[in-house]
Amino acid sequence: MAGGSLARLFVRPSADIYCDASVWAPAYVRLARLAQSPGDKRVFDPEADVTAATTIPLFEREAKAAKRLTRKIVAIVVVLGVGGRCKGPCDSPIYCQGELLHAVQMARLFADDKTFVDKPTLKPEAQVLAAFARIGGANASRPALERFVAENFGQEGSELRAVDVGAELAARPGFLERVANPVVRAFGREVHGYWGQLIREQDTTRLCAGCVSSMLRLARRFVVPGGRFRETYYWDTYFALEGMLRSGLVDLSKSTIGDLLDLVDAYGFVPNGARVYYLDRSQPPVLTLMVKLYYEFTHDVEFVRGALPRLQREYAYWTDKHCVDVRVGSRVLRLSRYFVDTDVPRPEAYSDDYELAHNVTGDPQIQARLYADLATGAESGWDFSTRWVRDIHRAPVLETIRTRQVVPVDLNAILYQVEMALGELSDMVHGSSGAYRQAAGERRQAMDAAMLDPTSGLYFDYLLEDARRSTEFAAAAVWPYWAFADGEAKLAARAFAYLGRVLDGNPGGVPATLTQSGQQWDWPMAWPPLQYVAMQGALRYGDPVGVRLAQSYVDSVLCAWYATGGSLPGVLEKLGNATDSGHMFEKFDSAQVGSAGGGGEYTVQAGFGWTNGVLIWTLDKFGPQLTAPKCLNLNVS
Repeated sequence: MAGGSLARLFVRPSADIYCDASVWAPAYVRLARLAQSPGDKRVFDPEADVTAATTIPLFEREAKAAKRLTRKIVAIVVVLGVGGRCKGPCDSPIYCQGELLHAVQMARLFADDKTFVDKPTLKPEAQVLAAFARIGGANASRPALERFVAENFGQEGSELRAVDVGAELAARPGFLERVANPVVRAFGREVHGYWGQLIREQDTTRLCAGCVSSMLRLARRFVVPGGRFRETYYWDTYFALEGMLRSGLVDLSKSTIGDLLDLVDAYGFVPNGARVYYLDRSQPPVLTLMVKLYYEFTHDVEFVRGALPRLQREYAYWTDKHCVDVRVGSRVLRLSRYFVDTDVPRPEAYSDDYELAHNVTGDPQIQARLYADLATGAESGWDFSTRWVRDIHRAPVLETIRTRQVVPVDLNAILYQVEMALGELSDMVHGSSGAYRQAAGERRQAMDAAMLDPTSGLYFDYLLEDARRSTEFAAAAVWPYWAFADGEAKLAARAFAYLGRVLDGNPGGVPATLTQSGQQWDWPMAWPPLQYVAMQGALRYGDPVGVRLAQSYVDSVLCAWYATGGSLPGVLEKLGNATDSGHMFEKFDSAQVGSAGGGGEYTVQAGFGWTNGVLIWTLDKFGPQLTAPKCLNLNVS
């Protein structure tokens, strides 16, 4: 459209047309090939410009709209929803749903679908959409799409800048004084200095007027996990805070929590991460626990006072959107589950979701259910695991995913902790705990009735479809022992004895499950948050397995760091064949001490916020009992 300005024609396909781009793309392309006359700046509204827009079939509506134009236009079709059936996380025609997203992601221009949706535009959104139309829209060739992305999108993460926090780090952090072994202590000091690699703030000054990004607005400094996770993430942040606060980063911890509280103000909940494509789901709801943790370090009552209304609002979101009735015998119990209401692929994993759904079935309704269960699995933080599937022996295992039919132990233990903490914080601010402690008591009774196996002492997920407790072990089984201060000691002893037997065959830590599926939240993956929760439970009940868990975690982290080139001057020499300088991985191989974890939708990431945070917390809690791992070639001064 040489010399012409852009007019946008928004059309909504009628209810009988599915969201799949292959259905409505041909009409889009014909519209897009109309040439606009110079100077035409009109914006066409389907409600005003197309009669009976919700019932006229797409091709008829296209014809009617075209006839009504006095000049030819370049039309950009934006799918706004199909009779309520298209439920993307946002209405962005670039980052959330629509044929541009479909075309780019299905072309697999990048090894990781997240790469594209993290790229800000280099030109105003309208110009980007027009450029997509000019290359043929949904029919564009792969080379044309490659040029289109290169010319119209910037570097992922370019809206962020690193923040120097070196001056804020404690010079002599107290947790180091509790570590007896000189090698482990030196490693702790090294990790203490890593926070500067993971602190960011937004900088949108390089975005042009009208340019768009998938980043949500964050006004303060924040911690990121690392690697492909360039933005703040919800439940990751809690575990990072355990280390940041011990490293003296009190103001940074406050600002990080403040950003999450702002997201509650803006959206009513904390999204999975700070991207528009996460706006249809959350993550394990630990914001209240973050505020409580911050208070325990600072005794800042005024911060709690300001945070409390936002915490109450988030709690209401979880009780409104995620509650479910569970029948145990003649009793109907109220518990919670993860639940995402969507019927489109996750934008950051679009091609994987789309291909999985279309390999399973050609039925759009079944595909939509698969998309919802995949997104719900991501909301759980365990994306993905055999916890969520109907048939653990099926390959590929995710074809039978049913996350919304699972009532998870860990979510309900977390909400119990949230209810208890809200009661405590409300007491502090208002002199009354309201109904929070009562809700916690009712939840605990329901968990004991529906989830507790008294023989093993473990808690198991409840399966709604089967009306029974699961029999498959997951590391979440001991979360209630961190949550419940007054659990039965005999049951706790049985549960931690079981963990001890799991550790016998898994020296690198407790795996997420005991099922090998190739998914990253199954065996043999040992995740830092799960080691933390198990250690917290063991500490609460005084079980000696806590020291074993702590040592296995330190061994895994330190040995993997050492194997990838880590060294400590005067303490630990670098491996002779190492070319790197040591990596802190997001997960580890429970079967092989010092090996990074694998599996899942992306390659293992280094950084890593929760790994660092849990490591520092572990040194603080178990420092006197920790020894140097056997994997090291020691040169101790």
